[in-house]
Amino acid sequence: MTRQHRIHTLVSNVRGPDRVLHLAGAPVARIVPLSVGEAGNTTVNFVALSYAGTLTVSIVADPDQVPDLAVLTDALRARLAALVTSTLR
Repeated sequence: MTRQHRIHTLVSNVRGPDRVLHLAGAPVARIVPLSVGEAGNTTVNFVALSYAGTLTVSIVADPDQVPDLAVLTDALRARLAALVTSTLR
């Protein structure tokens, strides 16, 4: 990947456990997936993780290449909300 210059977006989907895990006897309420691409190689990384009936998506972006990250994040949030709404009908 260090010589790959054509990739600009990376999407990963990680299937997590379907039940709540415990750490030192306490339930783990939330897990946030993170992915860090190599500098200068990947513009945006999206990682989706399902955990105990929830889906969490994180975005890591190069601020020099994605100055409108808030717009991208809002668009993703709106699309996911629309998917949830359509599945509840």
